[in-house]
Amino acid sequence: SLRILRNLKVAATVNVEQVFRPAESNVKLSRWRPENTEGKGSLKISGNWRRTFAFKQKFAIIYFMEKEKLILIDGNALLYRSFYALPPLTNSQGIPTGGVYGFTRILLKLLREENPTYLACAFDKGKKTFRHKKYKEYKATRPKTPQELITQISLIKEVLEGFDIPIFEEEEYEADDILVTLAKEAEQMGLQVKIFTGDKDILQGVSSSICIVRFKKGISQTQLFDEEQVKKEYGVSPSQIADYLSLTGDVSDNIPGVPGIGPVTARNLIQRFGNLENLLANLEQISAKVSEILKKYSEQARLSKKLATVLAHIPVKVDLNKFKVSSPQKDLLFPLFKKLEFKELIKQLGGPTPSSSPLSFKDISSQEQLENLIHKLSQETFVIEVGEKELVFSPLQKEEVFQIALNQKNLSKDFILNKLCPVLENPGIKKIGHNLKCSILKLRKMGLSLKGLDFDTQIASYLLNPLSTNYSLKDLSFQYAGEYIEDSSSMQRVKIIKKLYFPLKDNLKKLGMWDLFSQIEMPLIEVLEAMQEKGIKVDKNILNDFLCEIREKREEIEEEIYREVGEEFNINSSQQLGKILFEKLSLPVVKRTKTGYSTDEEVLQVLSRIHPSLKKIMEYRHLFKLESTYIQPFPNLINPTTGRIHASFNQTVTATGRLSSSQPNLQNIPIKEKLGERIRKAFVAEKNHLFLSADYSQIELRILAHLSKDPNLKSTFTRGEDIHQQTAAEIFSILPLQVTSQMRRQAKVVNFGIVYGISSYGLSRDLGISEKEASEYITKYFNRYPKVRKYIEKTLEKARKNHYVTTLTGRRRYLPEINSPNRRRREFAERTAINSPIQGGAADLIKIAMINLYQRFKQEKTGAWILLQIHDELLFEVPCRKIEEIKRIVKKEMEGAMKLSVSLLVKIKVGKNWAEMR
Repeated sequence: SLRILRNLKVAATVNVEQVFRPAESNVKLSRWRPENTEGKGSLKISGNWRRTFAFKQKFAIIYFMEKEKLILIDGNALLYRSFYALPPLTNSQGIPTGGVYGFTRILLKLLREENPTYLACAFDKGKKTFRHKKYKEYKATRPKTPQELITQISLIKEVLEGFDIPIFEEEEYEADDILVTLAKEAEQMGLQVKIFTGDKDILQGVSSSICIVRFKKGISQTQLFDEEQVKKEYGVSPSQIADYLSLTGDVSDNIPGVPGIGPVTARNLIQRFGNLENLLANLEQISAKVSEILKKYSEQARLSKKLATVLAHIPVKVDLNKFKVSSPQKDLLFPLFKKLEFKELIKQLGGPTPSSSPLSFKDISSQEQLENLIHKLSQETFVIEVGEKELVFSPLQKEEVFQIALNQKNLSKDFILNKLCPVLENPGIKKIGHNLKCSILKLRKMGLSLKGLDFDTQIASYLLNPLSTNYSLKDLSFQYAGEYIEDSSSMQRVKIIKKLYFPLKDNLKKLGMWDLFSQIEMPLIEVLEAMQEKGIKVDKNILNDFLCEIREKREEIEEEIYREVGEEFNINSSQQLGKILFEKLSLPVVKRTKTGYSTDEEVLQVLSRIHPSLKKIMEYRHLFKLESTYIQPFPNLINPTTGRIHASFNQTVTATGRLSSSQPNLQNIPIKEKLGERIRKAFVAEKNHLFLSADYSQIELRILAHLSKDPNLKSTFTRGEDIHQQTAAEIFSILPLQVTSQMRRQAKVVNFGIVYGISSYGLSRDLGISEKEASEYITKYFNRYPKVRKYIEKTLEKARKNHYVTTLTGRRRYLPEINSPNRRRREFAERTAINSPIQGGAADLIKIAMINLYQRFKQEKTGAWILLQIHDELLFEVPCRKIEEIKRIVKKEMEGAMKLSVSLLVKIKVGKNWAEMR
């Protein structure tokens, strides 16, 4: 009762500390409006319920009953989002199951959390509706529904039948019309209604008893819309949504609206005139420009309103007996879930969890048992998990898990490791694990190596779902094996790995990524582990001297800033800096964040033209970042035994396939400034060794030339011409010899901007020119390289259809927002679609080169090591006497790593430290 009371919105101060309620009533309060502090008051619940209550000093007695709730589900919206929110799941027979699985999980969540009295679901019939008859282009821009999703619609309906949930589909009408009609009828019957959907136009159905829950991102995020939230979000009432959309249009449904009228103008016009008809009748009262537009497109606006209007009186009826939520029919659901291999869902519904024969767990505690285990492991592929104090093994084809404690009395640690060594280091015996690089590092500390790496479930799951941020065994067991398994012990982890192996392997083969996995990602594990183990030597004295210089310089600038603004404050605090800039100095506010003034780099750049202190603030921030991110932490990360930093190189972090570096991140050290060079100078080669840097020249542009097959772009590389000079000559309409260094720099931004899907606005911002000029540059670029434009258009067309793009090696980048009605999200997905095949292709290329070089260095015993990978560059440590030999090897292997229709070029530099490379 007290918890309920604290949630009340009190409109007047009253002396009430406790609420008593009848035990039989289910009380849920929403708004409390006392009329006075002594007599009667009123309670408002669910929009229109009022009951009186009386105060007696500190007590209030409230008697009322909660309204019954109806949940309505847009089946198409939930299935669509479930399908794209999860990786492409299938059962062992190859039947797509991801959409059904996600849909059912959300359904169970709604039943559990919303606790509805009634529930129903509506689908589009999948045919043309009356709206298509009014406008042939209605929803014409929507991509074709993937066959893998279509096959799951019938399965979804089987699930709904198993829960005894009525399904509605109507010829000529859409699911929105069905849902709003049912909601309005239920409202008249005194029910509280919630509609779960992804559509915007259905918001016109919101009322005091009807609210909409919209799926915002996949199925994980939702937003609740009541009358107040609709007005807050769109500036109009629910009944005016169709009028609003008649002006703005709706991209997702291809409703045209009125060109040139955006959300702000539409909101202001509808607020002022109430509806479209009144607006069109009073055009003389608005600006001449908008009036002309509306005169020209008045019929299109009227048509758009008809298309956007959701019907509330189609021939469907609420039947409370059929709508009433009942217990799931397990005799229908369990066979279906068993067929789809939804073990966890069967478990949630209280059924027996179907599983293979249970694994037997055995501890190895005698020499005889150890010998028998070694014999079994030498016969077939096995799963391995390396714990801190134990090793766990399981032959892939057997239902046995063996654990060997390394601190037991019967068998010494050295004896165990010596016995296991021949099996672990035999490359002919295949090993399976999760994060095998970590296992290799642990075994190396024990004096062992691990050869014959065959399958890493972490890397496999990453390739299948590169947008995920979590590849823990616990989560993967739920996604791919259909059951939730704790991964708290090494034996449990082995159990999960065995369950994951076959579905992951099948999915990799089905999606065309098996070669990428087995020939690139798996061999790369050993390379990255060797790089981490080797590390890179760092001169601590150089860093400490530089730290003193940076700190002294930063403190000088800090004092100058304080003198100029007239007080001391925390320059690193956005809140304090915002108050200084915009309140004390009265500088113009450029943009705001949710919490106040924005003081990001872009804002400070703009303000630096107005006030002299801004450049100093920017310099202070830069020095502080260098000090706190690089110079100060690096000395503490130097291994005292080796004198080297042993950074980790990660395969499963970036969505593009690029490697990342952590603990510390050595890929982000500034490269184009003197302060960054000072940091790199501290990275030094071992005695009698030199650093060798090999950098792919313009690799992304060469991959673009190969993918687009543009003859002009290809010939530029074939003839060995300067691509940036040639582009500059084209966009500035001059001869190549007339191109200045400034022009070349601008052309370079254009070239790489195209690779990253840059817009005219983005290019204008990057070059500091007008958007018109930027648009002309892009047009001239495509005039010179017309097949690049065609390649981009074709790539976007495929992306919109498939919701993913691929690299040359088959790596997939999923694009769930590629058809989003949200312009910002859609355009970001489009840029990603353009760039990912190129950037991902470059990532695959350098990985192949790393594998080939590592194997060749090892076979030929060159004494050379790969130390770092920084995007398109590799850094090696090479014996001085072998430098010319390694140059030749590196150039040959890197330039021949992948056969493209244009040649690859590698630039090589040599030096004693990372900064002074020649």
